[in-house]
Amino acid sequence: MQYMLVAVYSYLLGAIPSAYLIGKSRGKDITSEGSGNIGGTNAYRVLGPRLGILVALMDLGKVFLALFVTKTWLGTEPALFTAALAAVIGHNWSIYVKFKGGKGIAVSAGTYLFLFPNLAAMALLVALFNVIVTKYVSLGSLNFIMTMALLLLVTAKGPWYILLGFLLLFIGMYRHKTNLRAMWAGNERRFGQN
Repeated sequence: MQYMLVAVYSYLLGAIPSAYLIGKSRGKDITSEGSGNIGGTNAYRVLGPRLGILVALMDLGKVFLALFVTKTWLGTEPALFTAALAAVIGHNWSIYVKFKGGKGIAVSAGTYLFLFPNLAAMALLVALFNVIVTKYVSLGSLNFIMTMALLLLVTAKGPWYILLGFLLLFIGMYRHKTNLRAMWAGNERRFGQN
């Protein structure tokens, strides 16, 4: 029963559509502009750098809150696993906007920064280098969650966290399937490209 409650409030927090709300406050419907995605990358493109960064911080904040409440209340590995996974699912398939959503990278990053800040910093550096070299944000995003899954495995952080790493990798790759096809075809938009 406790874990069900964790899943519910974490999903509802994760489902808060930061990009959609910020876009609406500026008279823009982000679901009909750019890629139509209500994640941080599309917010950056459609709303500009300042609001795009604000969206990313809000996405980090909502999973931080879910994990903070869960750690304070229960603090167990399965409970934190439940909170993180539910928040990512909420972000990707939000009940507030007809189950549309982002791709879960900012919320995954927030999860890892909360639980494993040192490992997350390493993975973010790898992802940043990848983006600088290739100019593909999607590739850097996937590189980040892949690196985190491997780091959790090799550092043996615990079975629930290792499972979380590979589930977030699977979800991230599924949500990026269009980007992967576009990269394969040479049509993926690079960072800074209109």
